[in-house]
Amino acid sequence: MFEDIADDILKKASSEGVPFAEVRFEYTNREFIQYVNGRIVSLSASSSRGAAIRVLINGNFGFSSITDLKKDSLEQALYQAIKAARAAGRGNKSLAEPPPVGKEYAFKDIRKHPSNVDIDEKIDLVKRAYAVAKEGGASTATSRYGAYYGVVEVYSTDGISVSSERLVTGISASVVLKENGKTGDGFETFGASAGLEYFEGEKSPEKAANRALEMARFAVKARRAPAGEQVVITRPELTGVFAHESFGHLTEGDGIFAKTSPLTGRLGEKIASEYVTIIDSGMDPRGGFALMVDDEGIPTEKTFLVREGILVGYLHSRESAALLNMRPTGNGRAQSFSHDVIVRMRNTFFEGGDWKEDEIIRETRHGLILDKPAGGQVEEDGTFTFNARIGFIIENGEIKEPVRDVVLAGNILEMLKYIDAVADNVEISTSPFGGCGKFGQMVHVGDGGPTLRATRLLVGGE
Repeated sequence: MFEDIADDILKKASSEGVPFAEVRFEYTNREFIQYVNGRIVSLSASSSRGAAIRVLINGNFGFSSITDLKKDSLEQALYQAIKAARAAGRGNKSLAEPPPVGKEYAFKDIRKHPSNVDIDEKIDLVKRAYAVAKEGGASTATSRYGAYYGVVEVYSTDGISVSSERLVTGISASVVLKENGKTGDGFETFGASAGLEYFEGEKSPEKAANRALEMARFAVKARRAPAGEQVVITRPELTGVFAHESFGHLTEGDGIFAKTSPLTGRLGEKIASEYVTIIDSGMDPRGGFALMVDDEGIPTEKTFLVREGILVGYLHSRESAALLNMRPTGNGRAQSFSHDVIVRMRNTFFEGGDWKEDEIIRETRHGLILDKPAGGQVEEDGTFTFNARIGFIIENGEIKEPVRDVVLAGNILEMLKYIDAVADNVEISTSPFGGCGKFGQMVHVGDGGPTLRATRLLVGGE
């Protein structure tokens, strides 16, 4: 779409003596519908169209962004980027060489792309979820639909010329139940890099509402978990929080270079039990956010971070890869054209093992099985405090009464050593309703994994 004008700008940069220049164009759309207690409270559609220009001069970057895509305006943005780089003086920054890349990356077999679906059909999705929630006894019910889609194009003086489609859609249902003077809440979100045909069958709005109701019914009956160090089993959605929030950030190349990560200089070390394999990938057939090419035009390879307990990889943009004399992994990402590229995760997850979930439960004498993350915080050294919304006590291999609002605390590098059972039920989830934040930028990601068991984890409760 923008190849000709990009070529003109890159030629202009070369004529100005710029060793490296890059132009990133974006044309993306966002849609959102929120339906609360029988009425639409939010309905929006917005577009983002603009370009980012990055130059590298004397070891420093210059960056500029613009919404006016006329040639003269883009040239002015180029001059601003050049001025910024030269004003910074001499530095030590560089870019790793790009691998061979394709020309165009697009989704195939999308039957109901959100750009081609009537608004009434999208409203119907949230109404259907709400109807089931109210029929199930919810005193308050909210349902949402969201979508993000469009194209990002990247062109550079060192040969990158890439067009990449972006797409993620989602629906969610949340409910509040009141029974016998007690209150319980529940929620469910289904999201994928897919068209609206995804929300059929097991991923329908009705299923989302029923799962939210089921969770709320358990919450009404649940008590606080027993406190102390315990055996803890995490189901896929909660497993994903550990993969992304507490471990994935530690492997990002900028933190490795700055030596703020406890994983700096530890490639090849055994940091986890032999049952632990953690991956960050641009795409996976089991779900998540499909990112075929990052925001530097680099294909998003499957990157092993931990393989059978051994730390084997970090995540890199072209800049961090050059700083550490490594290869870029396709993890250079930006929130939009108005943001510069930084190192970010894509889909970060634990790989599956040989167990079945019911086998792990059956082989657990005493402990907890937990699901549905509900916030928390993580420190730079991997120390975490996470909340699990719902779970169950396990006694002698059997699931007993439900527990709610369980607090988990520890350090991920300690927890990984105590994982002794990993199931084969890998699930990777994503959503258009939020994302991962870093340095003021928010990007869509996926996370997940299988059901797994840690033999020692500190639980806050009664």
